[in-house]
Amino acid sequence: MRQRLNPRQPQGVGRGDQPAARAGADAASATAETRLEEALARFESFLAARDLRLTPERAAIVEAALAMRGHFPIEQLVAELRRRGIRGSKATVYRALPFLTEAGILQPADVSSDTRRYEAAFGREHHDHLICSGCGAVVEFEFDAFEVLQREVAARHGFELESHLHQLVGRCPACRVSGVDETKSHRQEASHGA
Repeated sequence: MRQRLNPRQPQGVGRGDQPAARAGADAASATAETRLEEALARFESFLAARDLRLTPERAAIVEAALAMRGHFPIEQLVAELRRRGIRGSKATVYRALPFLTEAGILQPADVSSDTRRYEAAFGREHHDHLICSGCGAVVEFEFDAFEVLQREVAARHGFELESHLHQLVGRCPACRVSGVDETKSHRQEASHGA
């Protein structure tokens, strides 16, 4: 979970006689719809450049992936598709993964050595991860100095960066206090912020 301060919702009236919270929910819904439309347009262009088409199954995968929160294994995405009544196979999702990542819709989120996870990338700010080796808790963070440094290192060695993945691994305060070590089996079941 990314740690940021959330300003309080303003009190008062939104559109017409709707409360501000309702207007805020409507705006968030419109933003999510716009994000989905833009992601589908990008994915359709990406596929067309490879002589492929945006099938209803691929569109449903994009929609479900963008609705997912946090870092998720593919099995969770497949379950979300089934919950939505989409009858796609796990193999269909796995075949779409390389396209989804290359198009910038999803990105790998290697936040655990146990299971390969992904997260929605389209329309999100870039961030890196701080991972607890004891419980698996993940903190998303942004640090501009990393971004500058990586560009300088790449340029020094003649590289043109295409992507990167920063993961800082350590032990969170709760695990340090409780003495939890990285061999504990509750790794992904952290009760204090995963």
